[in-house]
Order: sequence, then structure tokens, then C-alpha cells
Amino acid sequence: MMPFSVWSKEDKINLAILGTGWWGRDILLPNILSSGRFNILALCDVDATALQKTADAVVKAGNPKPKLFSSYLEMYEVPGLQAVAIVTPTHWHALQFIAACQKGLDVFLEKPVSYDIREGQKMLEAHQKAGNIVAVDFPRVKFDTNDQVKAYINSGAAGEILQAKANINHNEGSLVEKAIPPTLDYEAFCGPAPKVKFMTSPDGETWAWRGQHAFSRGILADWGIHYIHNIRKVLDLELPDSITAMGGTIKNFTHDNPDYLDVKFDFAGKPVYWSHKSWGYTSDRPETNIGVYYYGEKATIFAGDIGWEVYPADGSAKIVNGDIRFNADPSFMPKAMKAIESLFIEFATAIRNRSEKGIAVTLEEAYKSTAAVIYADIAFRTQSPITVNISSMDIVNNSSASAMLKRAYRESFRHPFS
Repeated sequence: MMPFSVWSKEDKINLAILGTGWWGRDILLPNILSSGRFNILALCDVDATALQKTADAVVKAGNPKPKLFSSYLEMYEVPGLQAVAIVTPTHWHALQFIAACQKGLDVFLEKPVSYDIREGQKMLEAHQKAGNIVAVDFPRVKFDTNDQVKAYINSGAAGEILQAKANINHNEGSLVEKAIPPTLDYEAFCGPAPKVKFMTSPDGETWAWRGQHAFSRGILADWGIHYIHNIRKVLDLELPDSITAMGGTIKNFTHDNPDYLDVKFDFAGKPVYWSHKSWGYTSDRPETNIGVYYYGEKATIFAGDIGWEVYPADGSAKIVNGDIRFNADPSFMPKAMKAIESLFIEFATAIRNRSEKGIAVTLEEAYKSTAAVIYADIAFRTQSPITVNISSMDIVNNSSASAMLKRAYRESFRHPFS
């Protein structure tokens, strides 16, 4: 097989990008192009302005202008299309992913995998039936931190890890309702989700759908899921079998999702905790505002994105490995971009080899982390502890929580779990 570095245009994989907002245009697109493995054949978005900006970026980088669509189903019919990067908000993932599988397309999917538990189950079924290649966007797994922390733990130097905790403390800011831009088909954007107010940052520059529960389950599902996934991989955890949650809103009342939340997951007896305060709280150790604690008998470890520290229980000097502060090291963004590029290189290699063996995060593994954060949101919203049958993904003996395993779709949209 010809090496990727010398592949011609004809040898590259024909890729479409579905969702051309900030993440799709400014983060994924540059790394797709720099990987040298893909032709950008088509773009799709319900926002005409975002769509044109991304098309311009493709052309500016020296590539042919891609075909432009507002309908993903029409885009999936483009002759020669081989793969799609689904970069839309979470509430659209299931329908777009399942349709891609039915067309035989390979998929690069944003996290979280699905909005609800039942969608995710049907996505797994569609993937298994199609036998297509699927990779999920968890770029933090490509940093060295997780591997180094796991090796340190496995060496026994920290003793048995009895608990773990992930936290994010920062300021989300408030949201305001704005007029829907004339270039945005908001009806199509909402799709199967409820048609709620169009909310942005106060200056109107940043669309704030992540703060709306109709489209997103908030910080834990959108950002914290990376750290829950890190814990799962470092400690070799599968699915939580019980979850409790407590939280609410004390400042950011324009958000539908809580601005403080504490969750306890039990993974077969291993307690894992989550905590976020998004109203502006700063820890007494600000460098640990974002990251993961591993609590061992002999030492506590704190892991940021590109650095980690060890605090020995015997009181000896801490062990420093890189910078634990979030986004403080100037090398962070280049490393993050390189990590995303490597995910696309893996995706292309898997497509050519027709094997997911080299995929960093498969759909199956991503769904486990997705399910964990969905269950946490359900526990919070029902204000009740939940117990999970990890074989069926059902919630046991809790009818109000069980009712949230599958959201109601808007009229004219059919939930895949019917």
C-alpha cells in the first residue's frame, strides 16, 4: 500500500464535514487538511454563514471548493463520498450517524456520542450492522499524561487507588436571548429537540446552545466527559452501576444546566467523583481547577491535560511532571492540535485497512463514557439515586429515571429506539 505521505489526490479519502461551526471550521478542518489523508468533498450546515466561511477556508488552503448542502441526507448522496465527520450538536448525532451507517459511510464522531441512552444503543446496532469504521473525538487520550499516570499507578508507587475525582471550576458567564439570524434555519437546527429560545453570549458573538438542556447536558457531558473517560482508561473501568448526584443553579440562571454539580459514580465498587462550579469559583489551589485526582494509599496524583504531580503520603517532596495548569503552557494548543491531527491519521489508516484496531477511542468505548454522564444528569434531574443494569442499560426500580432513558422527539421526527 502506498504510504500516506505520497498519496495523490485520487488516493485520499473523500470526506464530508457535517457541522461547520467553530469546532468544525477552526479546530477539525485544519487538522483534517494537515493530515494529508483527505479530500474535502462536501460541507453541510443549516447556518449559511458558517457554511460559506468553512468553504472559503477549504479553498484558501489550496483545495477545490467543496459541494455545499443544508441537508445531510442530500449530502450523503454525493457520488464518491466515503466518510463523514459529524460535528453537530449532540441532539442531532443519533439520526445523522445512523443514516451515515445505512449509506455505508465511515464516521468520525464528536462526543458525547448521543443525547440519551437509547439513541446510543441504536447507534451501536447501526455500526455493528454496517461494519463501518467509527472513531470518536477524544483528543486528550493522545496526550502522554494518561499513559504516564497509568504506568506510575501500575508500578505500585501510589499504592492501591481507592478513589478518583474529576473537577472543572471556571466561569461560564450568562446567556441572553437574541433574534435568530436570517442565515440560520433554526427549525432545522432544533430538529428532533424542542424548539427553545435562541440564546447567545451577552455580546451576541457566541451561540450558547451548550447551556441549553434541549441540546446539551451541560459541562459534565460536553467537557467533563473527557476527564471521566480519562479515569475510565487509566483505571480500566467499564460502566457505572450506581450513580447519585446533587446540584443546582445559584448564579447562571439563564442556563438550563446546573452551574454546580457533584456526582458519585460507583464502578463495580470503585468510587469516582465529579464536581463542577461554573459560576466563577476558584480553588484554593487554582492550578487544580481543571483535571483529575487519583487517591492512592501511598500518594495522591493530580493530572492536568499535559502535566501531572504526585503528592506522597509520607510528606516527602511532590514529584512534578510538566505543567498541571489548564492551558497555561504555551505548548498546550500545538499539542492539542497535533493530537487531533493524529486522530484523523488513525481514522484514515483504519479506513484503508478496514480495521478499527488502531482507533484510539471506538464507538463502544465512547458510549460507555457517554452513558456515565447521561446517567449522572438523570440522577440530578430526578433528585434520586439510580442503579443501572449494565447489560440492558436499564435503570432499576426507578420509574421517573427510567422515563428519561429515551427523550421525546418533536413531531415529524422518529426516535430510532421505537
